[in-house]
Amino acid sequence: MLRTKTRIAIAAATAVLSAAALTGCSSGGQSASSDKDTLTLAVSGRPPSLDPALQSSAGDLIWRWHAVYDTLLKCDQNGDVHPSAASKFSMSDDAKVLTMTIRSGMKFSDGSPVDAAAVKATLEHMQTGGGSDAGRIKDMKITAPDDKTVVLTAPQSTGQLPTFMCFAPGIVASPTQLDSKNVGSDVVSSGPYTLVASKTTSGSVYTYTKRKDYWDAKDYPYQNLVIKVMPDVNARLNALRSNQIQGAAIDQSTASEASSAGLKVLSHLSAWNGLAIADRAGTTVPALGDVRVRRAINMVFDRKAIAKGLFDGEATPTTQIFTPNETAYQKQLDDEYPYDVAKAKSLMKEAGYADGFTVQIPNQASDDGSGNKLIPMVVQQLKLLNITVDQVTISGPTAQDKVLRGDFPMFPIQLGTADSLFDTVQSLQPDSIWNVRQTSDDTLQPMLDKAQSLQGSAADANFRAINAIVVDQAWYAPWVDVNSYFALTSSDIAPKQTDQFHLIPNLWDFR
Repeated sequence: MLRTKTRIAIAAATAVLSAAALTGCSSGGQSASSDKDTLTLAVSGRPPSLDPALQSSAGDLIWRWHAVYDTLLKCDQNGDVHPSAASKFSMSDDAKVLTMTIRSGMKFSDGSPVDAAAVKATLEHMQTGGGSDAGRIKDMKITAPDDKTVVLTAPQSTGQLPTFMCFAPGIVASPTQLDSKNVGSDVVSSGPYTLVASKTTSGSVYTYTKRKDYWDAKDYPYQNLVIKVMPDVNARLNALRSNQIQGAAIDQSTASEASSAGLKVLSHLSAWNGLAIADRAGTTVPALGDVRVRRAINMVFDRKAIAKGLFDGEATPTTQIFTPNETAYQKQLDDEYPYDVAKAKSLMKEAGYADGFTVQIPNQASDDGSGNKLIPMVVQQLKLLNITVDQVTISGPTAQDKVLRGDFPMFPIQLGTADSLFDTVQSLQPDSIWNVRQTSDDTLQPMLDKAQSLQGSAADANFRAINAIVVDQAWYAPWVDVNSYFALTSSDIAPKQTDQFHLIPNLWDFR
């Protein structure tokens, strides 16, 4: 097991499976003694095809691909990394080279072997396939020195590289599928289930049947898995109440009703919500390149009112992208941008933008046509600074890709958090997936570089310094820390939740 929290040495990384695995079970949890019949879950988003390159790494849509694709490694709720399709792994002392050994005897559902060539082909497909997660490994060199070994080499220290192999970039896919013209539908499974095409309607319902020959079949007790697409949270709640489904993500507006209906509701601090000010260099909107403008934007939002009025009091005001359970968090930084419209206007005038400017912001369409319910508040508050919002409606499974390729100078965001290193890697480095316009800062960069290898108290101090600069320079405009909510028809169905982002139970958590 490799712990990716910063206080544990990266070099301690030659991994061995937990005690449970040594007796033939995975690290995912207790095994079922016999197969159960059917587990039915609902997902909240419109899914893309099952092309491995198009899969996302968090949220309930991962169930759809976790069912048919194993990952090289698995992460648990503590950020610990465990073997999976790779039976062991190690990181170099400089955190640049990840070496993985592919599990012996593992096969795809068509009987072909899972080997280093297949893993290398999948990783290369991930790099070039156009998906939102490609940025995590886009500059990696990938080699397969023999049929059981895969080596990833990063151009710079990348302490989160093992963690990335738990996510979509770690998917293991069949070369037969990757070579198919219908790579998104001709699925050859490396995971615990196979897709039943005759009982699947793309975009509506996905039906799977268990693979008896999967290496870790004992950790998946259900013979059949059904995943229904239900974007409307009230529809998911009603389906739970009528036992049409056994589990689904809900939100703060339905959590109380779910509890009153006798459902088991899981709640965890999991994300921050606010605005990403992406064009910090002022490339398309010169005003955003001035830190005074970015600070003014931060000061025009009443975070306490947002928490109470738009999140039903189920949120905590913040100015930080690091949550209180992370070492980078500093309570005093939450006082950095008090709600002060007069001061914000003064900063705009000082920067030469008293008359404001126009900025494009995406509004992702929902199935009921309402879009992001926070957008009207954003428009209203920015108008106080004479900033005009040009709303651009985006929709469909590829909507997020438009954001991630840097189409918008600012965008609303709710971003899941894990630990200080993970959040630094996903949001602050020039090549971070959520640093969509590759912003860099001469003062910040040396600290980001050190973050990949520092340990213990030195790492904690470095993360606090990083956080202070990011808040001071107003790279983001966070409003609140928010909880995730997940409802089950019974607590026995998922006795524990091992998702690193604390959003959902993983498929291997269901009993």
